[in-house]
Amino acid sequence: MTTTGIQISVGLDAGSRNLFRDDVGPNNLLEKLDVEADILVLEDRYARPDGDGMDAVLFANWLGARTRNAGILAGAPVNVLEPFHVSTAIATLDYVTDGRAGLLAQSLEGEHAASARRATGPLNGYPADDRHALERDFDEAIDVIRRLWDSWEDDAVIRDRESQRFVDGAKLRYVDFKGSNFSVLGPSITPRPPQGQPVIAASIAAANDAAGKANVDLIFLRAGINDVPSLLKASSTARSDLRYFADIEIGSAVEAKKTARHWQDESERIAARVREWAAFGLAGIRLLPRQPKSDLLSLVDHLLPALRAAGIGQARQETTLRERLALPAAANRYVHAA
Repeated sequence: MTTTGIQISVGLDAGSRNLFRDDVGPNNLLEKLDVEADILVLEDRYARPDGDGMDAVLFANWLGARTRNAGILAGAPVNVLEPFHVSTAIATLDYVTDGRAGLLAQSLEGEHAASARRATGPLNGYPADDRHALERDFDEAIDVIRRLWDSWEDDAVIRDRESQRFVDGAKLRYVDFKGSNFSVLGPSITPRPPQGQPVIAASIAAANDAAGKANVDLIFLRAGINDVPSLLKASSTARSDLRYFADIEIGSAVEAKKTARHWQDESERIAARVREWAAFGLAGIRLLPRQPKSDLLSLVDHLLPALRAAGIGQARQETTLRERLALPAAANRYVHAA
């Protein structure tokens, strides 16, 4: 049976590192996940209201060096981290993964956000606590991150031994960005990533949240969003280059119910929903294990193969993440503007 073209991503966070750290030997969990999943999505736990733990970008680089196939989206709270550092970190991840990288742009929430606001305030780079200011700050952060990726031409690195020059300085650009709460001069300290522009994704919990995510490539529709078909249909006429993935929670809270039949039922339920949404332009799904420690192995061994057998998922391709998502090639804005 041919595939629908729907991509299968799996949602994790940096806390999942313990599942892979001691998982050694041939055909281990990470190796299986790398083969079966199209994309691994790593949320930064610190961006959650009650979260803490390892930086998701650091974890993504650890995973990137140990995988060969799956795309890797690394989460970062862009309303508190320096956009310059986020840009260089994701560019580095793109090099580590040979073009399989992307950024999951998150916003700091809860007490963490309140603490950051008290410590810095809007005059020192942190946006005011209102929807409009947060959306504007999110959009400006993404804008300058993209500009920094373009601040090196593709052939700026020359490695000229005779002249002892590593870089052609004429092919680096000042971005000279001035936003509402911050400014960045540039250029980046990292060469332009292999993809030119790594994929940028964000999550929304309601249909009207999409309006504040105008500068991203991929949107995850949080589980529970009503009327997904209508949202997909409306978006297809607005932006042909925007991809939507639907979140689907999987697993059971009762260990005894996690039988082979349970996972077969899960795959049939998901496949039916995906076929319905695919007709309206759905590009993929993100599977969210309710209990990764107990559910992830069964997801890899049973659910993902069953979904592929049902025609959900893409055939493996040796391509960049942008190409897998059928996004257009990323032109350098400064080269074409010159």
